[in-house]
Amino acid sequence: MPLHILKPAAGISSIDQLKMVVERYSYHDPDLGHIMHMSSRNTPKRADELLDGGSVYWIIKRAIVARAPLIAIREEERVDGRKGCQMCIRPEIVLTTPQPKRGFQGWRYLKGNEAPEDLLSSSDNTGQGSPELAMELKELGLL
Repeated sequence: MPLHILKPAAGISSIDQLKMVVERYSYHDPDLGHIMHMSSRNTPKRADELLDGGSVYWIIKRAIVARAPLIAIREEERVDGRKGCQMCIRPEIVLTTPQPKRGFQGWRYLKGNEAPEDLLSSSDNTGQGSPELAMELKELGLL
């Protein structure tokens, strides 16, 4: 089972907004292709496990609702001279079955067996619904 990163989508209130932000900050990297990166002052100690099929899962409105494949972790020197890292993802948002989760600061590891399943049964993965609606549908047994 792969290991994943769990991260609150701070300031983001919908999946559509997450998609817009990811698209806005994505760029072409000469080594990795089309990516987006997130900076962190803490480099994951389990980077090899994360890069073996891991993803970044996002929390929006107290639920894990989406993920993107994690493709690289690079060390960087921050503006203040301290070491940090860049977590590089493919800017492809995959909706997941909503899973309740309280927010926190920074990021946490998410074990593969604790990660929500992808919403592959959806004919269009556009994120038209809200996380609240998806949570209600899940509670009713419809998702």
